Amino acid sequence: MSAGSVLIVCGKAEVASSMQTMLIKEGFYPVNCAHSANEARRNFFNTLLDLVIISTPLPDEQGTDLVFDTHDKTSAGIVVIARPEHLLNMQFSLEKVGALILPKPINRLTLLQTARFALSVRNSMTQLKNERDTLKKRIDERKILEQAKWTLVEKLNMSEPQAFRLIQKRAMDLRISQVIVAEEIIKKYE
Repeated sequence: MSAGSVLIVCGKAEVASSMQTMLIKEGFYPVNCAHSANEARRNFFNTLLDLVIISTPLPDEQGTDLVFDTHDKTSAGIVVIARPEHLLNMQFSLEKVGALILPKPINRLTLLQTARFALSVRNSMTQLKNERDTLKKRIDERKILEQAKWTLVEKLNMSEPQAFRLIQKRAMDLRISQVIVAEEIIKKYE
């Protein structure tokens, strides 16, 4: 079982290759490398990423903008490896996006633990977003049903239970969702 799809962004090909080999041995797959920020951005459109590891600075930029783009265009966990003198500035500017920042030089164990933690956080966030979206959809549907029910109460002088039963019965008879029936009622009477 794969630990996750990874993109390593590093200006030094030998360092990227070393990280790639190590991550593959630890069960991450696929693990691809990009050697510039622009090359990494092209990967956002071609690959569904679980984790992006960015070793700064990059040949075409410092790397901070790439972190923001990674956050905006993917749902991947983000690990940034930076020079010690850049850590404080990076932590301050990147804390909003949830990037994990590690100082150079980095050892194998620290990178692996951080990568697994970033994936765990990403998976938790994805699950929470899915739950939030489901709840929002259910609330929106409930609002539509309530609006249709009260429209029937007002326009046809029905009781609330009668209006709700009418929506239920019509949905069952037509084999469509109650929300579709409710939307039709709203359009008809308002």
